[in-house]
Amino acid sequence: MQHHTAGRLPEAEAIYKRILQTDPNQPIALHLLGVAAHQVGKNETAVDLITKALAIEPNYADAHNNLGNVFTALEKLDGAAASYQKAVTLKPDYADAHNNLGNALKGLGKLEEAAASYHKALGLNPDSALTYNNPCLSG
Repeated sequence: MQHHTAGRLPEAEAIYKRILQTDPNQPIALHLLGVAAHQVGKNETAVDLITKALAIEPNYADAHNNLGNVFTALEKLDGAAASYQKAVTLKPDYADAHNNLGNALKGLGKLEEAAASYHKALGLNPDSALTYNNPCLSG
């Protein structure tokens, strides 16, 4: 995680792969290897890895949120919205996932639902500049 957080993706990927050699069904390593793949533009690989992690650990809210991010990058907003919705269902206080859900809903033209998601995100994280600056918010 330290390598990943510091942007040293090759080092992080090597460690995740070593973990998976020992335990091929380790959901955290699968998820984070998928996130790393997404960060370097390998979005189809990211979908496969994160989906595998979720098959093992279906209640992994962070993995659902990150799968939504990958679907967003692939311009698959229905899949993104479903993933973000699952994340907030599992973890109702997940402000980033509520914001991401709002973005996906906005992209799908569901502006009232998007605004509700943004308001929920702001209620959970009132200091979120990204959410505040969204044009779907009114009053």
